[in-house]
Amino acid sequence: MMERIALEPYFLHEEQVQGLLGPKRAATAISHAHAGQVVSVNPTAYALATALAEALPRLNVPELQRAVHNNTLRLGAAVGIEQRFHFFRNRPSDRPGYKPVEFSATLTTDDNVTVAGTFNAARFVSHSAAGSLSGDRSAYIVGTVTERAAGQIIIRPAFVGVRTYLDDDHDADYGITTGRRVYPSEVDQFGEIDFMSAIAPDEVKQVLKVPEEVVKTTVARMLDEHYVHKDWGGERSDLYTSRLRIRGRQVSSAWLFKGPGFPRPMTVKALGSPGDQIDRLFSQSAEVLVIQHCHEITPAVVSMMETYAYDLRKPRRYMIIDGTDTARILLAQGKLIKSA
Repeated sequence: MMERIALEPYFLHEEQVQGLLGPKRAATAISHAHAGQVVSVNPTAYALATALAEALPRLNVPELQRAVHNNTLRLGAAVGIEQRFHFFRNRPSDRPGYKPVEFSATLTTDDNVTVAGTFNAARFVSHSAAGSLSGDRSAYIVGTVTERAAGQIIIRPAFVGVRTYLDDDHDADYGITTGRRVYPSEVDQFGEIDFMSAIAPDEVKQVLKVPEEVVKTTVARMLDEHYVHKDWGGERSDLYTSRLRIRGRQVSSAWLFKGPGFPRPMTVKALGSPGDQIDRLFSQSAEVLVIQHCHEITPAVVSMMETYAYDLRKPRRYMIIDGTDTARILLAQGKLIKSA
C-alpha cells in the first residue's frame, strides 16, 4: 500500500516555496497552473502546494519536534511542524500591503519550548483562510528557523495549511482514516477483548505487580510469535514480529515494554537519555511501532510518537497501550484476578 502527502494551503509565500522546490520543480508547477491544469481562485499557489507535497519526502524537511528532541535543529534550516497553534492579529503595520498574523504554541512534546512566528495575511490563498487561521487552530507549517534562544524558536513560514496522508488504494486495509495512530481495538489478535469495558481500580493496580517479561510473553503468545529474545542493553526494541494483524492485514511491528521497574506516568525523559528509546524504536524496519506501559502514558509521549510516525521519508503508524489497556489484555489471558 502506497501513501502520498496532500497539502491544502491557507497561506503560501510563493517565492519561499519556489526556493524550497528549486528552479526546475517550481517552473514545472507554475507551468501547470498557467496551462489550466489547476482549477482554483489562486492556481499558482495551489500548484506550488501540490509540488511541495510531492517533493517533501525528498527535501529532507524534518519535523520540528523531532529535531528539537535530537538536538539537530539549526538556524536557517527548513522544518515542518503540525500541532495546535494560537493565531492572532494584535498590531497594525506601517508597511503597505502587509497584514501581520502572529502565531505561537508550546511544543506538544516539550513544555519548556515555544514556537512562534509571523506571516502576511495578504498572501492568504482563499477567502476562508482567515477563519481557518484565527484563534486556536491545528495547522501544518513549513518554514525556516530564523531564531532560537531561551527556549523559543522563531519560524518564517512558507506554507501554512493542512497536511493529509492519502492511501492510493481507496480500499486499503486501514480504511479511509489518514491518522498515524492504531488503537488496540483494531488488532485482530485482541478481537475478543472489549476495550470499551470498565476496569476496576484494583485491576489497574495489579498491573504494577506484573513483571515486564510476563507482559511481553503474553502479548507474544497472542500474536503467535514464538521467537522472543531476552532483553539486553543495546536492543532497539523488546519484541519484533511480523505476525501482527490489523483489520485483516498482516504487518511488521516493533514493541517497547515498560513494566513495574518504572511505576509512574511515562514521560519523554523516562525513555532513555534523553528519550532516545523512541529514536531507537523507530530505527527498526517495522510498519507499526508500539509502546506499552504499566501506568499512564503522558500526552507528550503520544505526541512524540506521532511526530516520529510523520517522518515524510518513511511514514509509519504507532500504537499506545497504557496500564488500563494492559489490564484488559492481561485479564483476558487470566493473568490478573477479576475484581468482584
